[in-house]
Amino acid sequence: MGANILDVFPQDQVLTPESGTAYDEAIRRWADNAQRPAKYVVLPKSPAEVAKAIRFAVANGLELAIRGGGHSCSGASSSEDLVIDLRHFAGVSVDAERRLLTVGGGAIWETVDREAAKFGLATVGGTVNHTGVGGLTLGGGYGWLTGDHGLALDNVVQAEVVIASGEVLTCSKTENADLFWAIRGGGSNFGVVTSFVFKAYPQINTVWSGLTVFAPEKLPAIIRAAQKLSQQLPKGRSSAIIFSCPPPAHTPAVAFIPFFNGPQAEGRALFKPVLDLGPLADMTKELRYEEQNGMFNEVATHGERKLMKSAYLGVQIDEGILTNLWREWVALLEAYPDLKPSIVVLDLHPFQKLMEVPFEATAFAGRGPLYNLTMMMRWTDPELDVMVRQWASERAQEIRAAESARAGTDTRGYANCGMGNESARTDIFGANYERLTAVKAKYDPQMVFRKWFPITPKEHMGNGLA
Repeated sequence: MGANILDVFPQDQVLTPESGTAYDEAIRRWADNAQRPAKYVVLPKSPAEVAKAIRFAVANGLELAIRGGGHSCSGASSSEDLVIDLRHFAGVSVDAERRLLTVGGGAIWETVDREAAKFGLATVGGTVNHTGVGGLTLGGGYGWLTGDHGLALDNVVQAEVVIASGEVLTCSKTENADLFWAIRGGGSNFGVVTSFVFKAYPQINTVWSGLTVFAPEKLPAIIRAAQKLSQQLPKGRSSAIIFSCPPPAHTPAVAFIPFFNGPQAEGRALFKPVLDLGPLADMTKELRYEEQNGMFNEVATHGERKLMKSAYLGVQIDEGILTNLWREWVALLEAYPDLKPSIVVLDLHPFQKLMEVPFEATAFAGRGPLYNLTMMMRWTDPELDVMVRQWASERAQEIRAAESARAGTDTRGYANCGMGNESARTDIFGANYERLTAVKAKYDPQMVFRKWFPITPKEHMGNGLA
């Protein structure tokens, strides 16, 4: 292919810096620090056109990125060369009889939740509903229904993938099974996923959830009560502990979010040990499930600079780890008020259903009796970039070291939320990494897809590319 992309695509499917506002919107990302000035943004309308964009990038030596929801803080969905923008792959169709959702690779979870709800169905989806389906699913996908149905990727039964050669492949447990294994946890390392087919489940009732806010001195008691509940409660329940600076005071506070897939009275009875600790504010209520996944939207709006780092905590949560993190987080906000929109979230999603899937069944490396803790940093001043990254990375590494010393817990973090040591591929993919390198060699030997924790093809492992 030649170097003129307009020989490949019509002008209305290519955006360049000369395209004005449309281009500015196309390169904008959820995090301002993840934005890159792309040479081309291509808007394919079919898998065949995705293939054309890939071939053009390869032929002209262009770094390629895939933009679905654009939620990566690291810039994984951005490039200074060519971006494949999947906005024309944003639809969702529902097969209510078979309880299947066919979802475009460029869709966001809000669309999935809304369309499924029309048929009294739901699936495991992102807890910030303007997150892209593709990125969340390929890296894992925890959600409020994880306790019942596992991860988002555990509910994928089929996917359509355009690989580096431009070939369009369907993969499932019975067709291109090695590729199907790899994309469920291996991220965007293997191609552009243009569609997913998810299992869906009946969801006709309302759920009970919402924010409860506590004085900071209640944190140890909340940890003890929440941990006990997370291990005792049956299916249909989940919760999260949050550090934030809520209005109107915007001073550091501890919040707890209960989730019960049922009526308020039963939910309040189940979470009574936490509610009896005396919240300063109780904003829990019954709401539709599709509304539940918008709960975090107010603290996860687009714009400003963002960074996420995570670490897993073992099932017996060390109270000292969280109280130490609280003190360090409060000290950081006092020193740098620009960071007050930041939050820390400990997701207490039940892990039993997730662990029913054998570790070797997918490429996801985080199966175990683990809870994910994420530091979601947010600020405006670019001068703070290096400091924030260092602070969050050091805290993640501290937590992992403490957990390892305390219980020998496999404490690698959740890749979708960043980690303290992204350069160590075995930290991200664990024992699956070697197998992933073999699949990479088969489907993308030239590392065309290398924007999300890149996997080195097996034959290159000894050539300085690892």
